[in-house]
Amino acid sequence: MPNPTGNNQYGEKKYPSDSDLYDSFIQYSRENSGSASVRMSSWRDWRRSMDYLSAENYSTCGRNSKSRAYRRTLLCAMIAPKPLLISRPTILQENGVLSRHAALANKGVLIARDELREHLHDHFDEEFDKRFIGSRGAIDRIPLNCLGPWHQVHCDGHEKLNDQALNMGMVKLPIYVFKDQFASFVLAMQVLPNVRNKETICHLFLDLVEMYGGRIPLQIVMDMGSEIGDMCHAQAVLRAEAAPDFTEAEWPSTVQVQSKKNTPIEGFWRWKRNGEGHSIREAILIGRNNGIYNPNNTLHVNVFNWLWPPLVQHRLDEFCEYWNNHRVSSQKKKLLPSGTSPRQMWTSPESVCADAHDCSVYINLDTVSRLRDGIGGVEGRAKAFAFVDPEFQALADHALGQLEYPGIDLRTAWDVFVAVVDILSQPI
Repeated sequence: MPNPTGNNQYGEKKYPSDSDLYDSFIQYSRENSGSASVRMSSWRDWRRSMDYLSAENYSTCGRNSKSRAYRRTLLCAMIAPKPLLISRPTILQENGVLSRHAALANKGVLIARDELREHLHDHFDEEFDKRFIGSRGAIDRIPLNCLGPWHQVHCDGHEKLNDQALNMGMVKLPIYVFKDQFASFVLAMQVLPNVRNKETICHLFLDLVEMYGGRIPLQIVMDMGSEIGDMCHAQAVLRAEAAPDFTEAEWPSTVQVQSKKNTPIEGFWRWKRNGEGHSIREAILIGRNNGIYNPNNTLHVNVFNWLWPPLVQHRLDEFCEYWNNHRVSSQKKKLLPSGTSPRQMWTSPESVCADAHDCSVYINLDTVSRLRDGIGGVEGRAKAFAFVDPEFQALADHALGQLEYPGIDLRTAWDVFVAVVDILSQPI
């Protein structure tokens, strides 16, 4: 039956203009890493774009109307001029085609990923060569090998809990670690006020020497940071005195490499960050996200620096204990031992490798004391390791005593923080 009015039981339809749809699809593409395309890669992608269109403009229209509008407007976007593609995509060296795809979408340039990849190969193929494993210019990874425990000890700082990562003002909780290459054994992991201070790192190294009964490694492997100068000097002096047969020319006491080549440490940070580090960071950020911590309040900053470093250190000690006792999975292509715990490989190297032996060098502890005196002595060490001054430490400890020394862990830390701040805020 004829319908001259053009209306039916579904009511009047209101179609937005193509320009409005175009803007909506451009925004959808920005929010989805450039995934909006005339040829959707999956049914799920198509459904997501239709849901977005329903929320924006076509809430009263059927699926076919939405689909026609989608293809019509996206086709205009896809055939539009793309002058930004000609710029050199140096971002490929790190993040690849997907990142370039998203960057172009944020600039309003839509293109299918296959088309983008083809264009980049045509004009910037050398960028792909740099990313290809085994290609010229790529890092040549070879299996590590050494003589046994204490042959090469790797060290580095970890700043994923620094002030920029936490975004809580000037508070930060950087970590420094020493790890043996042969056994994957963690000798020490310490939270410090500053892992870029050479005196602090040297004090930590001398602590390590004393902790293990006056032993040093044959070599220390580190990156090229400015914080290693005093430690390198201390290692060279101690080894030259205790083992003069090992000359610097034949057996360097320290070896400096790029961070990306310090793999025993860099690989370890991933386990730390995804495991214990993830839990610690989440717990710390509760204070910022819930408005408990005010970075502009000096008292809050001091209480944070009094409360959190010992708690983080306790968790690091627990993680070290776990790591040193966990079983390393068997790896057939690995030259170093595997299939047992780092502690087993550390304490009994002969049981996992017939020709392995302890390479530690026993040194004179009096020399350690002299080296420490040269960088401030015991007082200098206390200052280098302190997050708060002794006066505030005493005040906060007294406040904790008034609270009858409650247990402090990741769940209760911010409750204790609030209680101590309340006590210290009271007029004397």
